Amino acid sequence: MRIFRQALNPEEIVKITGGELLKRHDTLLNHVADPQAADEHSVLFLDNENYLPAVLSSSAGLIIARHKYKSELLNHSANLIFTENAYQSVLKLVNFWLETEDKDFVTSIHPAAVIAPDVILPEHCKIGAYAVIEAGTTLGDYTIIDPFCYIGQNCRLGEHCRLYAKVTLYENTEIGNNVIIHSGCVIGADGFGYLLLEGRQQKIPQIGQVIIHDNVEIGANTTIDRGTIGPTIIGEGTKIDNLVQIGHNCVIGKHCILCAQVGLAGSTTLGDYVCLAGQVGVADHLTIGEGAVVGAQSGVSNHLPAGGKYFGYPARDAMLMKRIMAVENDLPELIKFMHKLQKDRKQE
Repeated sequence: MRIFRQALNPEEIVKITGGELLKRHDTLLNHVADPQAADEHSVLFLDNENYLPAVLSSSAGLIIARHKYKSELLNHSANLIFTENAYQSVLKLVNFWLETEDKDFVTSIHPAAVIAPDVILPEHCKIGAYAVIEAGTTLGDYTIIDPFCYIGQNCRLGEHCRLYAKVTLYENTEIGNNVIIHSGCVIGADGFGYLLLEGRQQKIPQIGQVIIHDNVEIGANTTIDRGTIGPTIIGEGTKIDNLVQIGHNCVIGKHCILCAQVGLAGSTTLGDYVCLAGQVGVADHLTIGEGAVVGAQSGVSNHLPAGGKYFGYPARDAMLMKRIMAVENDLPELIKFMHKLQKDRKQE
């Protein structure tokens, strides 16, 4: 668990989270914990009755819970805060702690980092050991580059970005503000483009770029290919899980969710607020409309209209697919029955 430098008393916490405080004793809280690991300096939250027994047996110093659990918690010795949404309240608390520690930001550039002379560095930044930043690149204020990252020529990174260890940005990549890229990501590699000429696969030059807008988070070991000519674009607020493959010239809208092992072939377009569950595969040059949801392990081989829920291979309307799946177990008996009917008719 993460221990924050600024410890808070229950009165200070309730000002951040809102709600009703029932104070039992003085204590200072400096972290959020699981019930099993909680101590007198821990904050717990209770938003699901499945966790009630563990919370009741914990040693937490403060419990943030929904009002509906008030009677069950009154016998607990912890300080109590009751809110309408305990999960949102604890998020407010954690974000307060994170923002407080950001104010203590100390610029540091490791002597083992390799930075081209013309790189534009902001007043506040952190660059770890053996990070390499090539010529023509610009970093925004409060951006952190962890050890062993590689940033190619003429990249642009906005403010408050975080590149965890071993992230690779190919040349001309553009990244907005508040972008988080986790370890092992490769952004801007060549798209998978070849043309069969005279019996040989000839490489199609990939001269586009990747543009990532503000408030995007990209999980570990995800790859996003550069466009063939134009850009591959990731829209504002989109969240991408680990091990996702995004092909060249894809355009992903705002606030989309792409879960683990999703694969998008080249020139796929996702509208805003699209959600693709784990292992969804999408064929090239298809459009998935705004707000559409595609269930896990589905294969998208046609355009999908906005707002629908889809599932299966090929991906179809989710309710239709459930009806199909419901009768699959009966198919052997249905076929047997049909064969019997055909046989009886012939005998007639």
